[in-house]
Amino acid sequence: MDSTKEDFNTRKEEIENYFRFLKIFDDDNTRVKYIENDKEVTKIIESKFLTILLANAFLILYNLIEATVRNSIIELYLKIEEDNISFETLNDNLKKLWIKQKTDNLKEGNFRQDKLREHIMNIAQSILEKETIKLSKDSIDLSGNIDAQKIRELAQQIGFETTSDGRNLVNIKNKRNKLAHGEQTFYDVGKDYSVNDLFELKNETFVYLEDVINKIGRYIIEKLYKK
Repeated sequence: MDSTKEDFNTRKEEIENYFRFLKIFDDDNTRVKYIENDKEVTKIIESKFLTILLANAFLILYNLIEATVRNSIIELYLKIEEDNISFETLNDNLKKLWIKQKTDNLKEGNFRQDKLREHIMNIAQSILEKETIKLSKDSIDLSGNIDAQKIRELAQQIGFETTSDGRNLVNIKNKRNKLAHGEQTFYDVGKDYSVNDLFELKNETFVYLEDVINKIGRYIIEKLYKK
């Protein structure tokens, strides 16, 4: 999980820098100085500007959540390929996932019988010839939908240990989606939160994701993807 941890720590440091910036602005007397028309201008930061920055923190935190989960799963899938794992040596969870991946494009009414038979033959041939299993991250839809419940579902689907708590990840997901889809303005999302509220969300998110990384890392180290 070295690649995932490295990316996580890079994103985490970016977030810490952003939150240090928020802390500076969390003061009614905070002023900024800049040059305008060759003159130094000093202005007090409006509280509404801080509110917008608080809302933006939801986007940054969600970005970390989705990237970390995706990178962890990709690293697992790459390890399965690296170990040349075939269908017969794969655990039951991942067998089901691979079959799902192979059949997801077979929607009712969009294939002929000869195409279905050909598809089944290709799957059978892959199994009998003990081809290396290749799982795609695209077989699991993550975009805009990651919270603690979704991660628990992934854990059950893949077979790694579930992580407890994470109750506020759904709040981060929902706020992010309202911003991303234009359902609410940045001010509307940020006005109900303080800097301290966002610091608590940040810290909880960090702890939760570190646990997810460790659990998937243990799953890989102990080769629990094998039967």
